[in-house]
Amino acid sequence: MKLHPTALVVAATVMAGLTGCGAIDGTAAPAPSSVPAGMGSPENAAPVSSAEKKTPKHKSSPKHESTPKHESTPTHESTPTHAPKPHGPRIVSFKVVQKPKCAEGTAVFRAEAVPLIIKWKITGADSAALSVDDPTGTPGTYGPVELHGTQEFTFSCSGAVGSKETHTYAIYTVGGGAQKHKTLKVSAKVLDKGKL
Repeated sequence: MKLHPTALVVAATVMAGLTGCGAIDGTAAPAPSSVPAGMGSPENAAPVSSAEKKTPKHKSSPKHESTPKHESTPTHESTPTHAPKPHGPRIVSFKVVQKPKCAEGTAVFRAEAVPLIIKWKITGADSAALSVDDPTGTPGTYGPVELHGTQEFTFSCSGAVGSKETHTYAIYTVGGGAQKHKTLKVSAKVLDKGKL
């Protein structure tokens, strides 16, 4: 009776497994991978056992979706991002843009006086009022003015030669809330008595 070579290989492998040794009658049993299956034809090859299958040493685990470490918390609509601007009248600026100069020289060679120019800007008021040299602090003794603008003044230089002439200018808010005001004191040196 002829035995198929594959059956011999299987029988030898089973015997080796049962006896616990790799040799039968002193001959080494061939390793399953070195024994040709069938009659050497690839179609009749023995199926590979699960022990012979190569498995990767390190299994890659599926990546988890990353979540941001810091999640932004929603802002409440009631929380303002900027401090609210104060309501009501406000004097943004009130300044001298041209300093005055008293006239000087003789009737022939004379340097004319340079007028004073002031500038202002007011917000939140209905209008503004300007006062000049008013010791009582009454708003508008010079007259009503726009919320922003400039005004030119001829600077009086009637004091003694060498003295300082000083005049006071005040701007007031009118309407829109509590009244605000700012004051400027402007001086110029008297250089002579004027034309002869």
